Amino acid sequence: MTANTPQPSNAPIATIERAPRVDTRVRTWWHSRGSAQLRGTPGVLATYIVSRVLLFLIPLGLFVYPGGTLLTNDAHLYWTWSEVVLSGHYPIADPMWQYPPLAGFVFAIGANIASDPTLGFMLLALLADLVIFGWLLHRGRSTGQLAGAWTYAIAGLAIGPVLLTRFDVFPTLFAVAGLMMLSRPVRSGIMFGIGALLKVWPAFLLLAHPRRALPKAIAGCAAIAIAATMLLISWGPNAGSFLSEQGQRGLQIESVGGMPYVLANFFGVEMTTIFRYGSLEISAAGAGAVASVVALSGFALLGWLGYARLRGKLERVPAGDIALAVVLISIATSRVFSPQYMVWVAGIGAFAMLDSRTRMRPVMWLVLFTAIFGQLVYPVYYGSMIDGTWQGVLAQVARISLLVVATVWATVNVLRPDRYEPEPTSTDTATLDQQSELIDVDAESSTGHLSARPEIARSTRADQF
Repeated sequence: MTANTPQPSNAPIATIERAPRVDTRVRTWWHSRGSAQLRGTPGVLATYIVSRVLLFLIPLGLFVYPGGTLLTNDAHLYWTWSEVVLSGHYPIADPMWQYPPLAGFVFAIGANIASDPTLGFMLLALLADLVIFGWLLHRGRSTGQLAGAWTYAIAGLAIGPVLLTRFDVFPTLFAVAGLMMLSRPVRSGIMFGIGALLKVWPAFLLLAHPRRALPKAIAGCAAIAIAATMLLISWGPNAGSFLSEQGQRGLQIESVGGMPYVLANFFGVEMTTIFRYGSLEISAAGAGAVASVVALSGFALLGWLGYARLRGKLERVPAGDIALAVVLISIATSRVFSPQYMVWVAGIGAFAMLDSRTRMRPVMWLVLFTAIFGQLVYPVYYGSMIDGTWQGVLAQVARISLLVVATVWATVNVLRPDRYEPEPTSTDTATLDQQSELIDVDAESSTGHLSARPEIARSTRADQF
């Protein structure tokens, strides 16, 4: 080797480390001990309180929001109906009346708990919303799954102020109550029955019951429905008029079936609408046939799920996932798709998040974005959608597309039960708690703070959104 030959160096070669991406840093921080309070109970409580204060102020005109004060129009309509109901009749002469009879008494309570009927209704709706959130939070704290409470708190912001100015939070309350009581099928069925007397869809959630408990749940639902219906009929005539009115409804402009007409209007084909039953319905060739086909497809899908349940093929699927798929199918195949329908999905989806085995987390992200675009459609760009200009049409296309994808995804998940982990038995749960306790003891001992509380380990393991 010559003198000019370079000698090999033993010095280590310097490597350039890439800085972690922003989302990685945020995710790492979110799961660190420093953010424990934020992602835990204090954080979700603060999020819920701030969001509901904001949603309460908007309809009162105390916070800037496009068309915010217009959102109280339905609350005023509820008050006029409540006056008729308290007089011993149902407002069947009003073509906008389309609710099961028990709804009239909820309207009456809301109209009479404050000097301003609109304010009273919003306070009652806020109370129902608070009960749903409190129930989710309590169940989440006991199981270490706060994802349900987080989902519901954030969903309120995605849905917007219609959460508190529309009726849909009340049937959602009883639907969530029925799911919370699944271990007591008769009581659960009663809750679903009361919900169905407010709006029909909670009755479909009976499919969430395991096959062996289904007869008891159906019996509870039928018993309360029959008993309450007899009382409501004795209050005033034509208590069941809503059934024929629902059957006469046409294809709403905001529905999935109305999407082709909205797009055709955007490309220059004139679209005629008429105002019936509180919404704009499409008056065009083939609209009735489209509405019927969409509705029949919904009944077919629900029948398919019912058949799978009776055959015992859904026993491995979490009840919340089945309920979420049922609600999404009901909405996607309905002749009507008002923005407030996302309240149903928020409550049921939040319950689904309580189960660690759920496969609906991506579906719920789609649902949240569907709700956000729903706020853009109404009230922000509603006129634009009707006129066929790009802002409203784009928001509606995004909204419908997200809903359809979420519905298909949820349905496929439920109909492929082999992808779900088996439900842990009581022995498995006890073993997991013992392991969690040992882990907690070791971790605390290493820092000189010995504690054998298993709930700390459970919250560390699962108290994440």
